[in-house]
Amino acid sequence: MLTKSYLATSVPDFLTQSTEDILGRLAIRVGLEHSGNETQQIRAWRIQIGLLKNALANADSDEWGILLELPLLRLGRRIDTIILIGDMIACVEFKIGSNTFSGADVNQADDYALCLRDFHAASHGKRVVPVLCSDQAPTISLSGSIDFIDDVSQCIRTNGEGLSDVLGAIKSLATGDQIDWQAYDAANYSPTPDIVTAARSLYSGHSVKEIGRADATAEALERTANRLKEIANEARRDQKKVVCFVTGEPGSGKTLLGLDLVFSGTAGRVAEEPAALLSGNRPLVFVLQAAIAEDARQREGIKATEAQRRAQQALQTLLGYLKDHAAADSDPPENVIVFDEAQRAWDADTGLKLLGRAKSEPELFMEIMGRLPWACLVCLVGSGQEINRGEGGLALWGEALANTEDWTAHISDKALAERKGLLGFFDIASGADVSLVNDPVLHLNSNLRAYRNNLHGAWVAALLDGNIEMAREISNEMDHPPALITRDLSEMKAWLQARQRGDQRVGLLASSGATRLVAEGIPPSPRSDDLGTVVHWFLKSAGDFRSSNALETPLSEFVCQGLEIDYAGLCWGNDLTWDGHEWVPRKMRAPNWQLLKKEDARQYRINTYRVLLTRGRAGTVIFVPNGDETDSTRTPKEFDGICNILLASGCQHLS
Repeated sequence: MLTKSYLATSVPDFLTQSTEDILGRLAIRVGLEHSGNETQQIRAWRIQIGLLKNALANADSDEWGILLELPLLRLGRRIDTIILIGDMIACVEFKIGSNTFSGADVNQADDYALCLRDFHAASHGKRVVPVLCSDQAPTISLSGSIDFIDDVSQCIRTNGEGLSDVLGAIKSLATGDQIDWQAYDAANYSPTPDIVTAARSLYSGHSVKEIGRADATAEALERTANRLKEIANEARRDQKKVVCFVTGEPGSGKTLLGLDLVFSGTAGRVAEEPAALLSGNRPLVFVLQAAIAEDARQREGIKATEAQRRAQQALQTLLGYLKDHAAADSDPPENVIVFDEAQRAWDADTGLKLLGRAKSEPELFMEIMGRLPWACLVCLVGSGQEINRGEGGLALWGEALANTEDWTAHISDKALAERKGLLGFFDIASGADVSLVNDPVLHLNSNLRAYRNNLHGAWVAALLDGNIEMAREISNEMDHPPALITRDLSEMKAWLQARQRGDQRVGLLASSGATRLVAEGIPPSPRSDDLGTVVHWFLKSAGDFRSSNALETPLSEFVCQGLEIDYAGLCWGNDLTWDGHEWVPRKMRAPNWQLLKKEDARQYRINTYRVLLTRGRAGTVIFVPNGDETDSTRTPKEFDGICNILLASGCQHLS
């Protein structure tokens, strides 16, 4: 029977097989799947098999299962050994010949265990123990207990001789039924890459199908990706101009689809057809540019300047694109353009300020791309994320479509049916001759970002709509609370620091309007044009004070929109309070708070918290200050009201 792992069997069967037979099976599999000299790998396997046989020989392991070289196919890695001990999972990383326990090796073992917990179907709800076995390292005594954080323990370090004791300690924790090794080996592994990892993978030539999940969510995403490529190819074949509106909640995979079309689509870079993803979100552009440039430099051995040039060609800022092609004789080289966060398109007044032309962003785009014989403009639309003045939303796209006969719009029926803040522009354009094509697959229903809580987006929407009862009902259907609440900043930081393991990233977030958080010792966010600082925040590793993991500096909605981290610490300011019936958006006009009365300004403030509440992939903890009776800008009553309504909506106390 062919297994997913190079070898999957019961421990008794493993012990009765000869080392040579096991090596032969491993060698055959590695030969089928990889080319090159595997002599060193086989030598390491021989030692590893001997260590495992010695460690398992005296264990009461008749029901245990063992898997060697379990491939994490979509990450291009393999886990050395998994031992199923009752209802416990030992995830063992061997470093044969090593006499140390390096930080990088510990991170690797941690990361494998976290990947199993989050993305391996048979590991869900089980406790996972990462083990680093450096066979030549000094003996380390086991600590008194093995502690778990979210079902994954601290990494246990051992040498070859101590492996038996480690397995015995794990066995003592087992309380449930034995995990079936055959079912475990056959289970799906469905990772959800963060946007930086996805950009690197797509740019290196992989597709959405190769890097994404292996479930219904991934199938839907792949259908949308294929449909976009089909539309682009039809536009090229028929020499026509089309605009596609891809809609979905924050974290549903819209930017991932845009990157896929530009980097790996048949109308994109792979087919040598000019294409680019444009965004008005400069931090997003620069973080992704830096990530894929560094990856390309290391992978292809090219110079840093060349890697950066390629990244800048594929990912560009909207304003730079519009300035470059403002002149009537400046035709763009790209027939395929992806417009990220198209709901944030600015109006004619802003166009006059920025470019000296009283035209909206959609009008300028259709004018510029209209010079080409064919064009495919893909607009990625997230509802409720407009956070800045001058952002006219999708009504501007309707006006632009109503004023041209050259373009056909592809949009889902679901998006057409939604009027509030999404596609109300067809109210304006209803009397115009607008060419529309109903494409149901262009709306994404699932949430990829919150991979441990796919109802999170619906909960955020209900909370910020002020529908607390609905938010509570949604939270009751979740496997984990939508967020945890603390009134102690140091407690929040400790919780986040404990979860910064392997490649997982933690960080602080705060509203740009929460100006009084400085009294709690929380500094303001870097500005969105402080791009070097933002790139370091997202890409520098733990141990670097510039990294998000240092928990020193929060990011505001303007800086973090479109990007993500694993665990977010949201510092809730009193720029958005609860009066007992609804949310009350405010701004600081020193020395006092002032109510925001204009509807668009009120909505921008609420949308700010929508952005901040949807940045965490694995979990969010919210710090609500206690306030100060002597400070009228930080009253305890206001903060208590915020805390109480968050708890009423389904959040739980951190403690």
